[in-house]
Amino acid sequence: MSELFQLFPIPVYYNKAEGDVFEEIQEELKSVCDKLEFSQMENWSRDSHELNKDPFEGNILEKYNCEKFSKFLIDCTTDYLAKTTPFDWFPFIVESAWITKTKKGHYAHEHHHGYSDISGVYYINTNGEDGNLQFDNINSSMSGNFIIGALTSKEVAPLENGVLMLWPGPLKHGTLTNNTDNERMSLSFNISVARPGFPYKEGVFEKNESI
Repeated sequence: MSELFQLFPIPVYYNKAEGDVFEEIQEELKSVCDKLEFSQMENWSRDSHELNKDPFEGNILEKYNCEKFSKFLIDCTTDYLAKTTPFDWFPFIVESAWITKTKKGHYAHEHHHGYSDISGVYYINTNGEDGNLQFDNINSSMSGNFIIGALTSKEVAPLENGVLMLWPGPLKHGTLTNNTDNERMSLSFNISVARPGFPYKEGVFEKNESI
C-alpha cells in the first residue's frame, strides 16, 4: 500500500472574535484608527498600502492602551503556541504593532517579518473582497523542480471582520489588490517568544547568560 507524506507543514493560525468580545475590540480599535494619520512609505510602490506614522518604531497597543484586543491576542497566541510547540507555556511579548489602510487600487507587496517569531494580522474593517491575504509556498525556492513546481505556489486566506491570523515571521505574504471602494483597515503585529538566554521577567525580556 502506497502512502504520501506531507513533510514540514507551516502552521497558520485562524481565529475570530465574536459576541461582546468582538464588539468591544471593534470599538476600541476603530477609536484608535480615528486618531491616526496614514501615509505611504517612501520608496514603496505608489499603489502600496498606507501605514500609520512611524509604524515599525513602536507599539500602538501600548500607546493607546488597547486592553480588549491585547487580551484576545494573548489568548490566541497562547493557543497557537500550545498547538505548535511541545511546551505547556512559553512567555512572549508584542514587539511592535501598527495599523494598515488599504484603499481602492492598493495592495501589500510580498514580504516577510524574518526577525519575528510570530507575525499576524487582525481585520478591523473588510468587506471580504478588498484584497485577500496571500501566502507564498515556503518551497518556492525549489519551484524549478517538476514536483515542487506542480504544487500550489500561493494560498489565499479569506477575510472577515474580527478574524485574527498568526504565522511564523519568515513566511512570505502579501495582499491582492483592493478592487473595491471599501478602505480596508487591519492591525499587524510582531511577537517575540522568550527562550534560553532571553527569559521573560516582569513583562520584559532580560538577558541572562546563565540560562
